[in-house]
Amino acid sequence: MMNRNDDFPSSQQGGRKTSCSNHDVFGGKKTLTSPTPPRYDGIETGVAEKAPKKRGLSFKIDWLSFTVPVVIDQKDGERFWILKKLGYDFEAFEEVPGINFYNSGLSYGGYVKLYFNDSAKPLQKGTHMTVNYIFTGVGCTDLSERIKGKWLKLFKWLKEVGVSFRRVDTALDDFNSPPLVDFPKLEYKLDHKQYISSKRRFSFVKDVSTNGEIQGESCYFGKRSRSSAGSSMLRVYSKYLQMLYAKNEAGQMPLPAMQSQSWIRWEIEFSKEKAVAMVDLMLEKRSIADAYYSVLTDIITFVKPTKGKSGKILADKHKWEVSDWWQDFISQAKKAKLQDPKKTYDIEGALSWIKFSVMPTLQMLEAVYKERGIDFYSFLSCVKKAEYSKKQKRLMTQAKTMSKKELLFYLSQFIEVDAYE
Repeated sequence: MMNRNDDFPSSQQGGRKTSCSNHDVFGGKKTLTSPTPPRYDGIETGVAEKAPKKRGLSFKIDWLSFTVPVVIDQKDGERFWILKKLGYDFEAFEEVPGINFYNSGLSYGGYVKLYFNDSAKPLQKGTHMTVNYIFTGVGCTDLSERIKGKWLKLFKWLKEVGVSFRRVDTALDDFNSPPLVDFPKLEYKLDHKQYISSKRRFSFVKDVSTNGEIQGESCYFGKRSRSSAGSSMLRVYSKYLQMLYAKNEAGQMPLPAMQSQSWIRWEIEFSKEKAVAMVDLMLEKRSIADAYYSVLTDIITFVKPTKGKSGKILADKHKWEVSDWWQDFISQAKKAKLQDPKKTYDIEGALSWIKFSVMPTLQMLEAVYKERGIDFYSFLSCVKKAEYSKKQKRLMTQAKTMSKKELLFYLSQFIEVDAYE
């Protein structure tokens, strides 16, 4: 179980790409489907359209990586001092091969990783005696729960300790259906060059099945850089379609995505010096949302052709008015709340997925086989156990801290009977 610690104190160029896949040939039709948004014709009336009640946007830190000198990470006679301060048990980690000039590694569920040099093993020439901490997307969810969502406090403490930030990803999630900004709008604006951007390039990628079904959509602004200065890159993509097709993890979506069948993620990846600058900006503004908003609007702002006093379209796009729907989106982004890590993927969500997306099919198959005198469920027990994903491993670890009464409560909701009778 985690150790709660509150003392970690104190001009544009464009491009596009379309790819095809045949996932459906082998995998069959998915239970969940993604509604196709209507084609956008570029008309902006300035009048708010009638639409379902909006969900608030939410953000999360989706990747965190930093290095720290070994001499700093060894305190009180212990190795990996920072790991302990963050509430992790060293004994719960398993050994993994080293990477990137490190000859050793440790992993917790595959989502929290440490890489370091073991002096008992051969060292590569020119290697540095540091420890590299990596928290993946699931790892950041786990860490957020341990620090009670106090990311700014964590960043401030890590800076005081003396770590070097290597990568920080901030993600903004839109679970609205239809989404506040859909891909037809993005595609139209990019095609017609109705945007202002600090980036010199963009790319639009679609993953389309052989029968014409869209199974993935992404839009990139900027690119990764290997220079010491690092880079900042915005990726807008359908997380819903990624979970449904690319990862085959439909049952591991957060409940809001299951309910709306829509999930668009706006993710900004910062590396090296850009990561350090983003951490400083979040601390300066004392708000992750404000820092994210200011970077997002610098990377991309969508505008609409605006006429000057002469009645002609202004030549300078910087003088064009901001598109109505983009203005609405960024105002929501500025008010975005930090996600509750307990609600990103939990027991309730897993059971809801089984109940509404899996049970109808299982019950149908049971009826088919029962007519032939075959016990369908007895055969299910013989199915080879699949390897658990990072999210499933984390949920299993989390469930160990739940009482039997709490687990029975969720089960009673699942079968709609009183489990305490």
